[in-house]
Amino acid sequence: MNKKIILVSHGKLSAGMLHSVQMIVGENPDVSCMGMLPGEHYQPMVDEVERQLKENPDTQYIVVADLLGGSVCNGMTTLTGYPNIKLIAGMNMGLVISLILSPGALSDEEIDAKILEAKDMNHRVLLEKTEDSEEDFF
Repeated sequence: MNKKIILVSHGKLSAGMLHSVQMIVGENPDVSCMGMLPGEHYQPMVDEVERQLKENPDTQYIVVADLLGGSVCNGMTTLTGYPNIKLIAGMNMGLVISLILSPGALSDEEIDAKILEAKDMNHRVLLEKTEDSEEDFF
């Protein structure tokens, strides 16, 4: 099964994320982005993702949203009944790179491991910085 990654966000966050990730891993035709600009509604993004899900049932779509509980992510939850979509909230660069560099479709367990790995890396760097520093963190 092939895999496509779609970054979705409020504003231009997803476009900026895609640009930044491409600086590290290069361009990848299987990664795209969509952003809801001020005054727009999330439904056109949901409709586009749904169109892709229906047209490509043998492709896994991993949709990475900016914010759990945000309107963009909430809109995408309406698509989770499709068997070929995985929705992740809490976009960060480490997670996106890890998803891109993983070949093929990913199981729920593999996705969960990548989420934990991205969280752990951020947490570990912060802990190392504060433990090694003799100065106050703030």
